[in-house]
Amino acid sequence: EKELIHYLVKAAGNNANLLMNVGPQPDGEFPAAAMERFRAIGKWLGQYGETIYGTRGGPVAPRHWGVTTQKADRLYVHILQKEDEVLFLPVPGKTIRSAKTFIGKKNVEYTVVPGGIALNVGEATDAIDFVVELELQ
Repeated sequence: EKELIHYLVKAAGNNANLLMNVGPQPDGEFPAAAMERFRAIGKWLGQYGETIYGTRGGPVAPRHWGVTTQKADRLYVHILQKEDEVLFLPVPGKTIRSAKTFIGKKNVEYTVVPGGIALNVGEATDAIDFVVELELQ
């Protein structure tokens, strides 16, 4: 489940599609394990779909820690593997209006630095995908 969601998020952050080739069994039914995984992905998308549907890869190139997606004035920072307490996001020329956790809408501290921002992700959990929503001006 976690691995498939990571594939989906990375595909979105790379301006790509994710195709999952699952065919029916001889009895016409889809494998139970595949259906279980699809339901888990659907449940995750029920919460995080806004950060995936209708987005494009964000201005920050994919990194070891994850990817960014963007829709209009919203930049979504998908942290798939937390590496540091602070992430440098090279977003020159962008003004950040706010930074909040996508789930819970808690403020996330950030500092404007030359060439971008330093985003404090110290409270990033070991969730499947910890998302920070940046509102751009």
